[in-house]
Amino acid sequence: MFLFLDVVSPIPEFHLIKDKKIIVSIKITENNDEKLSDTIIPKYLKISKTYELNKKITHFIITTGPGSYTALRVGASFIAGLSQSMSLPVAIVSTENIYKFLSKSNINSGIYFQSSNNQNFLTFKLDNKFLHHKIENKNFIYPKHITNLFYNIRCPEFYDHSLISTPFSIQDIILKNINNLEFKKNLIIRPIYISNNELLN
Repeated sequence: MFLFLDVVSPIPEFHLIKDKKIIVSIKITENNDEKLSDTIIPKYLKISKTYELNKKITHFIITTGPGSYTALRVGASFIAGLSQSMSLPVAIVSTENIYKFLSKSNINSGIYFQSSNNQNFLTFKLDNKFLHHKIENKNFIYPKHITNLFYNIRCPEFYDHSLISTPFSIQDIILKNINNLEFKKNLIIRPIYISNNELLN
């Protein structure tokens, strides 16, 4: 059984995966007033007891961003602690992984991701490098080489009808590509935190 922790979507969730199917999903917070750091351990202990996770979990999966700095930090620390204490492997999923799974080597693709705390990001490839932009206003000008846009919640405000837009689900991507994820023990989890303040990147 896989424990998938998604801390970058608008509502952080635990997902239990068995035989390439999500058998249960548990919201870790219910609203923006709740703190992930306050709720993640009680929610985990509850599902751990219900589903006997200490006996059944074999792998961990965690999203690593871009996203909220606090959520990324809390999630990474939590999964790192579990994987070390249980000596189990971890796979990370970022928008870079999503890009690879969805774009099929199309260099004109972009991944638009709406995260927690109303934060929005655009990931794309340019000159063989992955670039991430935090989008903080509707006047954002997207790179003109992008012709295909994948989005997780809704099209961005900068959406241009010349773009080919396609929705995606992180859960679906992981289920379809679970055999392609790279699981490692003693993995150093490095979240992707993006700020428009260059001093913080």
